[in-house]
Amino acid sequence: MLRTVFNPELSGKRILFLIIIAVMIFSISCSNDSTEPEEENLKLIFSPSEQTVTVNTETDYIIKVENAENLFAFSAEIVFDSSIAELVSNAVVVGGFWNSDLVELNVVEEDRLSITISLQQTSGEDGIDGDGELFTFSIEGSAVGQTNLTFENLQMIDENGNEISNFNEIEITNGRLIVE
Repeated sequence: MLRTVFNPELSGKRILFLIIIAVMIFSISCSNDSTEPEEENLKLIFSPSEQTVTVNTETDYIIKVENAENLFAFSAEIVFDSSIAELVSNAVVVGGFWNSDLVELNVVEEDRLSITISLQQTSGEDGIDGDGELFTFSIEGSAVGQTNLTFENLQMIDENGNEISNFNEIEITNGRLIVE
């Protein structure tokens, strides 16, 4: 015959041990190391972020976007010191992020490039998600010095004319041109 002996002191330790194990398992399962992907911020990047050229030498900057959500149109002014650099003729080339049904407008001014790129409403295309090259522009060093390349009046909108959903968390990596 099987006889069971109950030891209250031993049972209390087992229960305490099981409670500690259960709390540890719960803590690990609720930690930030979960397998769910973290939401990434929208990023707008000058690539490369810094370049050095000699006077009268052209160089290109690529404007990249990361983590776009429902992007239908992009509009901005790229501002720089016109005593250090100037935009070249036909400075803008639209990047592969967009489809072929586009509306593009760019205006070259003395100290800025104003650019708008949009999908056409008649294309039936919704906004674009993901990462890619918005456009490339060419700039020439005209005098020795340094200038920052920054965005002003930036807008990234969806097909309804509203800011894209993650626009408020945008991270911008500006550019810098050094002319020697």
